Amino acid sequence: MSVTRTDFLAPVQVELDDFERRLHAVVRADMGPLADAMQQILDAGGKRIRPALVILAAHLGQPRIEDVFSTAMAIEFIHNATLIHDDLIDHAPTRRGLPTIHEVLGPGPAVIIGDYYFAKAANLMAQVGDPNIDVRLSQAVMTICYGEMLQFTTQRKYEQTEEEYYAKIGRKTAVLMATSTFCGAVTSDQPKEAVAALERYGHLLGMAFQIADDVLDYLATEAEVGKPVGNDLKEGTVTLPLMLALQDPGVDGRLRRVLDRPVLRDADYAEVVSIVRHSRAIDESYEVARRFGEQARAALEVFPPSSYKDALEELTHYVVRRRN
Repeated sequence: MSVTRTDFLAPVQVELDDFERRLHAVVRADMGPLADAMQQILDAGGKRIRPALVILAAHLGQPRIEDVFSTAMAIEFIHNATLIHDDLIDHAPTRRGLPTIHEVLGPGPAVIIGDYYFAKAANLMAQVGDPNIDVRLSQAVMTICYGEMLQFTTQRKYEQTEEEYYAKIGRKTAVLMATSTFCGAVTSDQPKEAVAALERYGHLLGMAFQIADDVLDYLATEAEVGKPVGNDLKEGTVTLPLMLALQDPGVDGRLRRVLDRPVLRDADYAEVVSIVRHSRAIDESYEVARRFGEQARAALEVFPPSSYKDALEELTHYVVRRRN
């Protein structure tokens, strides 16, 4: 297995290693192609940011460690199930350098496998038996689905507002990170004020994460991001770098002229990526991500100093500066 490691997660590295072993064991216990498909995703590696958020948030209180692990696993299954469905919707051929599930097994099995792991997450939550977590996770899945529909309805809508963009990424990405920190707080019996602060932190961190991810779609190589560069653009997804590049006087209308072509071919997408990459939109987008990170750190001010708080603060820097 290959999971991205970061030094600042050292305070919970033992728990993260234990979590990884448990995650693989639970998947191996499943049936044939269901287990094989999820094992492929796990073996491809990943940052495991959401489980890390659950565990770190829990350590700001008194963690019920078995409930923490079950909750973290449920959230990771939800995250990976959404990736399976997203890849199918986007017709993505690869993820993290490996063929996507629908490319290997077909679209029908990909839908079933995603659904199965949504259900598995619900089963894990039933074992925890906390209605607050049950409600929150079900709301998160509904919100993610709604965010996906918003993305569909705004495809190639180049004049959308930043508020519309923030609403989409809040539903598609930030909600599951906010759910991670919320659940970590709940599984460690923290007071309402602390739960609210951690939930706010998770939301703001998720916003910074997605904006940085959208920048990487224009900047990074395929090897770094694990999917074709400019893939979001080809699918008609309008993100902050493109929106800000359209407002850059230095672009001098070149971007609009390409986007207004009746049919965009690979060379056209490459030209758009190049224009955005060399516009002021990249720095401006990173600055927006950094501001969300600053707000996330501010949400942690209610907690006393600790290595776990330090790790959560460092995460706000990491999600912006990462290259994959």
